[in-house]
Amino acid sequence: MDFVPPPPFSPAPLTPAPSTPEPSTPAEARAARRDEDRLFRHFRGYTWAQRSRSTKSWVWEYGFDIEKGSDRRWVCKVCIERNRPKPGTVISIGTQNAERHLWDHHKIQDPSGKRSAPAPRKKPSTGYQTITDAFNIDLNTPREQAIANHLIKSFDRNVFQRLVVEWIVESNLSFREPENTRLRAIFEYLNPCVASADAHISHDTVRYLPGAAVMVTGGYCGGS
Repeated sequence: MDFVPPPPFSPAPLTPAPSTPEPSTPAEARAARRDEDRLFRHFRGYTWAQRSRSTKSWVWEYGFDIEKGSDRRWVCKVCIERNRPKPGTVISIGTQNAERHLWDHHKIQDPSGKRSAPAPRKKPSTGYQTITDAFNIDLNTPREQAIANHLIKSFDRNVFQRLVVEWIVESNLSFREPENTRLRAIFEYLNPCVASADAHISHDTVRYLPGAAVMVTGGYCGGS
């Protein structure tokens, strides 16, 4: 009986996690390769997760399942697809943090409706909104980061205060007028930098602001 050698061994390719279905069209295949390249550029040394673990939660429809040694992670698909410089990632134990990322950054929640959107985190109160809060700017996006920096740099605290003083003097108003809470709310609505740069002025600020003494000569000082 002739001996028939066994066929040469060829290892099977790694199978992506269940959250990464096989593409069905050439366009989807190209997008999948692009996203895979982006994913592993961010997470060097990682591979697709090979160990068995439940990925039945809805968050895995929006996440990649990768691992390096004992470190297994969920990585946000939406961030990778949008080429965010810092994609969302959480340690693959539980799903609450992944749910929070999807809601906080992409307003995505359980499509089945079985789980409600995560409750908002309580942030330390600063007493004012920042530019990024007021205009919902994503600082992880270079274009929006540039917009935020432009808005911040374009606000000059000294110019703002001088304009307020000039308005008070020319309108013959009380020095206490800029302390009005409604007026301050209007200023902050028009530009949150007024609050974040501590640019509001008081009646003492009006009195002692450089140049104010010259402007108010003969002016109204009622209520000061």
